Amino acid sequence: MNELFLFVRPPRPLWPFNGPSSAFWPPLAFASMAAMLRECLPDLRVEILDAPALEMGWRTLEGELRRRQPAYVGIGEEAVSCVEGLRLAALAKDCGARVIAGGCFFGHVAPEALRTGLIDVVVHGEGELTIVELVEALRSGRREELRNVAGLSFLLDDEVLSTPPRPPIADLDGLPFPAYDLLPVERYGARSRNHPRFAAIELGRGCVGSCDFCILWRQMGRLVDGRIVPHLRTKSPERLLEEIRILVRRFDRQYLGWVDPCFNAHPRVPGQLAELLLRDGLTVGQSAWVRSDGVVRDAASGALASGVRAGLNELYLGIERPDVESLHALHKTSELGHAHEALRILRNDFPQVITIGSFIYGLPGDDRATIRALHRLAIELRLDQSFFIPFTPLPGTGAWKPELWDPTGRRFRQFSFLSSYRAHDGLSVLERALLVSLLFHWPLARLRTFFPRDARRRRISRRLGLRGGWYHVRQFARSLFAGDNSGGMVFPAWYES
Repeated sequence: MNELFLFVRPPRPLWPFNGPSSAFWPPLAFASMAAMLRECLPDLRVEILDAPALEMGWRTLEGELRRRQPAYVGIGEEAVSCVEGLRLAALAKDCGARVIAGGCFFGHVAPEALRTGLIDVVVHGEGELTIVELVEALRSGRREELRNVAGLSFLLDDEVLSTPPRPPIADLDGLPFPAYDLLPVERYGARSRNHPRFAAIELGRGCVGSCDFCILWRQMGRLVDGRIVPHLRTKSPERLLEEIRILVRRFDRQYLGWVDPCFNAHPRVPGQLAELLLRDGLTVGQSAWVRSDGVVRDAASGALASGVRAGLNELYLGIERPDVESLHALHKTSELGHAHEALRILRNDFPQVITIGSFIYGLPGDDRATIRALHRLAIELRLDQSFFIPFTPLPGTGAWKPELWDPTGRRFRQFSFLSSYRAHDGLSVLERALLVSLLFHWPLARLRTFFPRDARRRRISRRLGLRGGWYHVRQFARSLFAGDNSGGMVFPAWYES
């Protein structure tokens, strides 16, 4: 039987604000790389095992690995699930597989990950081209062949070697359609009211911004004079239309989650796609992360109105800070004035669109007054929901320090972007001030967010509000009465099954 390349997403805990049926997005990167392997290496069997979507625990996953006997196992976890990635790597190695890691986390801790002895090769940046050349090199049986594959790190004679960076893929239309057929498509959003029959899709890759706290633009950026700079590329509207047709008509998907770091970074493509969808009679629910200045721009051009008519009904805006100075310190290039104007436009002209904003705390100099200012800003903007996120030193960002590495992966459980209320992490004073504001500061503008006219907005606003309140109270109680190393994540009953 032909060799098997198996992409695996291992059992993982849930982010506490998600329902079980929409907690895990389809692993689009796996589907894209799997499609490229199938196209270029037809004698290689390629499969994807998405354990969380299948509610498959560790005991069952181990049995599946032993039954399938993959020659190669591909992994790619976020920082918060590093411990699961390393646990999977150990299982795969025990089954005789070569372990290939990539993505936004492992790509930025390659030397440390390789020295655990659990990972054979780390892929940097976008993987579709690299993964094909890598498998060909591994099949040759000569480890030295890896030197000829751009975008890798690996161990050779106990030394970490890194090959020259691979440039980002210029023509995204040239990629094969993601291998949706290898995913348990029917499981995503199967029981969700707000995101029914869910699919993940990308408009493009990269960004026009370079926010200090973000790893995504670095993952998709290009190297110029020895440093990574933002590099935006998009698929053509025609290619995107065909991809959506496949998802809606062949796979019966009803809701699309755009995975782009910034969906509206390009000033024309989202609007052009919306017009094609409307012309084709396709109206499908959509959510996306957007720039507030882009919202203002697209409202003026008519692109926003077209997008909303085509189904865009949930927008996430990174507002981050209540003052200009700290926004500039983070290299945030959309201003507070843009946020106010974007939210005013959405509230008045597109009341059916749910708005969710993110705010960052924990920068040097932050105090209780900063937290109160953040919460007041969220209320002033009249968002449907706000998330307050601790500043997190992700690998690859300027805040990362090599001494933060933990070969067990357990320390990264705290990289969950959730308030932990742990007294020893330096943020507890700020997080307690946040809890006080969330529980006791209820001006009329905040109360109004629970009573929007649109039924979907009302349902989501109340559900997220209740889940958020319960999370903060529960996590604070845990910090007082018990040690908690979960990072606020929720472990489902099937996790070890």
